Order: sequence, then structure tokens, then C-alpha cells
Amino acid sequence: MERPVLIAGDDGVPVRVREELAGAGIPTVSICSSKNVRAARAAVAANAKVVIGDVATAATWEQAGIEHARSIGILGEDDLANLSAALQVADETTDLPIVVRLFATDLADGVEQMLAPRGTVLSEIEVSAPALIQAALSGNEGQRVTVGGRILEVAEVDKDDPGLVVALCDVEHPTEVLPTREQLGENHVLGLVDRAQVVQGARGALPASVAQRHHQRAPQRPHRPSNTERARAALSTIPGRAYVLVAIIAIVFTIGTSVFAISKHLDVVDSMYFTATTMATVGYGDVNLLEAPDWLKLFDIGLMAVSAVLLASVLAFVTDQLVSSRIDRALGRFPRPRKDHVIVCGLGKAGARVLQGLHDLGVPCIGVERNPEAVGISLARRLEIPVVFADGRAPGTLASLHIDHARAVMALTSDDLVNLECALSARKHNPTVRIVMRIFDPRLAERLDRGIELDVTRSVSALAAPSFSAALLGRTPAQPLSLSNVPLRVLETRIPQNWPHNGERIRDLHEHSELRVLALDGRWFPADDHQLQAGQAVSVVATKEACDALTAR
Repeated sequence: MERPVLIAGDDGVPVRVREELAGAGIPTVSICSSKNVRAARAAVAANAKVVIGDVATAATWEQAGIEHARSIGILGEDDLANLSAALQVADETTDLPIVVRLFATDLADGVEQMLAPRGTVLSEIEVSAPALIQAALSGNEGQRVTVGGRILEVAEVDKDDPGLVVALCDVEHPTEVLPTREQLGENHVLGLVDRAQVVQGARGALPASVAQRHHQRAPQRPHRPSNTERARAALSTIPGRAYVLVAIIAIVFTIGTSVFAISKHLDVVDSMYFTATTMATVGYGDVNLLEAPDWLKLFDIGLMAVSAVLLASVLAFVTDQLVSSRIDRALGRFPRPRKDHVIVCGLGKAGARVLQGLHDLGVPCIGVERNPEAVGISLARRLEIPVVFADGRAPGTLASLHIDHARAVMALTSDDLVNLECALSARKHNPTVRIVMRIFDPRLAERLDRGIELDVTRSVSALAAPSFSAALLGRTPAQPLSLSNVPLRVLETRIPQNWPHNGERIRDLHEHSELRVLALDGRWFPADDHQLQAGQAVSVVATKEACDALTAR
């Protein structure tokens, strides 16, 4: 009997890892703190063994069968508890591989050294964050995978593009994945593309129409802003009330100069000089109204009063700009971006890592969070990213964040329902904004996509599960491709002896399975009539189920 993998943890990550291992035919034992937690319920529903106990005690691990285990995954939510359990297991075993889940990545190297040479430390947030950020910035396109040392990218291209390695879906039907060439219509396709075209073989030159589109989309030389553009950018940073104040001062100055000049008591130049000194409250006495008519003196009194108010307003404005900005920064309040920004709802572990990634890329962003103690709040203050303490579902919250001009909205809380409500609210305010929603259940995500056409949904645990399961089995992880909520994988492995498709021709395999062979024994685009044999090195793109069948032993 094959030795089981022990998986400790209560939330979604151990659930997804157990499902990954079960799909590969690996028996598992789930260790949970209570029979009512998500991981325990899911394991019971799948008829998998469950042990209820404290992972910090040796008795719990003995009950789980640690002496017969293949490897151990300590995948709880609490870093300190995971570290304690890992040290406990390390004391009880000498050679079992240990995979530890840690959010604090700065501890990863130290913990791996403590558990060396059999310890591996992973963070589901670090694994999944690049996919979340990429989804916000470019949707399904732009995802990259490495196959045979070559980088392939998901892009929308013509079906005859010689750089196209494999079509993942028709643009008009994104949930119908891995179509055969006969099933492709006249529309463009989303496919894995070799931008360098080093694997194109003898497919011929790029069609003229496609080449023209590629040329139009080719990166241009960086645009150097002109002096006029720089001036406009500088003026755009000045608050609107400053323009109002300047306009009022100009109007009062014009009226004062005109009245003094029309009165014929002063000439035009003296009128301008006298008005300026009066408004600045620095009258020198060299020009005065001692001999002027009474009505002009009364006008000057009014001008003095108005000027005093204007001077106070100018001083208040300058003080506000100098002092309040420092106070705002000290309190964590920073200027909000007004266009081409990303709104991140939920600043937990995932939201914090996404904020960091967006900031590193120079993308303006703003956070929305209800809990002032959330993990991402201190990070946002350190990075000077504005945060609004509000509910993203509430009417007006997203509108106040200039969603009409936003680049994307990301709903990244740990509650699927809250994320869905935020996504629907964002869609209501701006039907064209890209929405990235975090959701636990990928099957629910697919149904939601079909029903309400959300742009991109991603599951943090589903994105990270292949890396965790591969580490537990000592294998190279499959590379996930999230495409319109249909999870695909890019996998490099050797064909096992018990694979049911051994002996089949590649053409026949492509016709009746959700698997496409990219390379065979290092050769790209193997012949369609080539028969697949056990032991051959194969690179494929396939659904999760097809990858599970290929890796099952």
C-alpha cells in the first residue's frame, strides 16, 4: 500500500493540496483542529482519513501515522503554530520531507536552514500574487510559462500566426478550451505564443494582415514629454481652490485700479500702485487719498477689509499645503490617484502582497479596508499608498475613488460573498472596468463567469496548490494557466507505464482529450501520427484532470 501524505491545516490551502494529491492518486491524511473546519468537512466528503487534534503534540502525529508517512505538509494559517509543528515533526522523524506554509517570507530562509536538507518553505501569497497582479493589468493575456527553457506567453493572435504554439480557446468562446484546428472559427484565438518564434519550424512567414497588427502593437520608443506637457502636468497638481483664490484677487485688483483711475484722483499707474499696496497691507503713504472725495475713501476702506480677508486666505492656503501634507503623511493619508489606477478591496495577506507588487511596478493604486488592524495597513503607510477605511460594497465608496477612470478593481477579501458583492458594485459603477475577483471555489467561479461575465476570477489556494503538492511529492510543479476560470496546466514529465493513452497517436489523443502535446523528447511540434510511449519526456498543456491522469502512478 502506498504511503500517505499527512496534511495539517484547517482552511482552503490544505483543501486544495489534498485535492491535488488525490487527483494524482496519492492517499492523504488530513489533520485538523476541529471536525467543523473547512478542511475537515472537505476531507470527510471525499472519504479521506481525518485526524482531529493539536499539531503541536506528538500524540496527534502518531495517531495520523507519521511512522508510515511519505511526506508531511504543515499548512495552517498561523506562522508561529506552523513553525512549532514543523520543529515537533523534525524531532520525531529523520528523513521525511517537510513542507511548511509561512506568510512571513523573511523567515523562509532561516526556517529552511533549521529543517535542512528536507524542509521546504512556501507561501501561497507569494506563489499566487504575480498571477493576481497580471490579471489586473492585462486580464487573461500576458501570462507566461517556461517550457523546455523557452518562454511562452498567452496572447490574442490570428489562428495562422506562425508564433502560435497551441490555441487555448477561441476569443468568442473562452470557456471552451483546447479546441482542435477544425473547431476554430474565423475569430482570433487566445493561445500560447512563442514571441521569439524559435519553435515555429516550417510554418512559413507571418501573414501580412497579422504582421501589420503586430507592427502596430510593437513597443515604441519612450515618449519624451515636451515642455508644454511638463507644464500641464505641473499645473494639474495645483488644487482648484488656488485658481479660485487667484481669480478673486485679480478681480478685486482690477476693480480697485479701475475705480481709482476713473475717479481722476490718480492716474492709471498710480492707481495700480496704490491698489497693490493697499491689498498687500503695506501702504507706504507716498500715495494717499487725503484730498480725495469721501466716496472714494469709503471705497478704499472696503478694499482694505476685502484685502485683509484675501491675505488671510492666501496665508491659510499656503500653511495648509505645507503643514497638512505632513500631518496627512504622519496619519497615513496620502493623495488619491484619479485615473489609470487599481482599486484593491481587502488588505489582508493577499491584498498586502498585491499592493507591494503594484507599487514595485509603479502602478498607482488605492486600498479599501474595513479593519484598521489588517495586515496591509502598515505596509500601505510605509509605501505611502492611500487607504480608505470603508466597505467596498457600500454605495458611493467606489464612486468616491474615481472608479470611472480606474484601470482595474480587485476584490481580494477572504470572503467569497463579499468579493462578489464588491465586483457587482464595481460593474454597476463602471461597466467597462476590469474586475479581478478572488474566489475559493473554481467551479463556482466558472458558473459566475458564464452568468454575470466577470472579467477574471482567481483562487489563491488553487494557484498555489500545484507548488505545495509538487514539493510534497518531490516533483517539478505544473505551471498554472488561468483562462476564463477554466484552470489549465503546463506540465513537463515522463509518460508513466500505466497511462491509458500509451500507444495512441498524437492526432487521436488531441481529438478526444483535453490535452495538447507541445514537445516530445525535446522536439517541438511532433508529427501527428507519432505514437506515444511510456518513458518519453513530454511537455503538455492540459486541464487539471488530464494532468492528474498523466502524473498518476
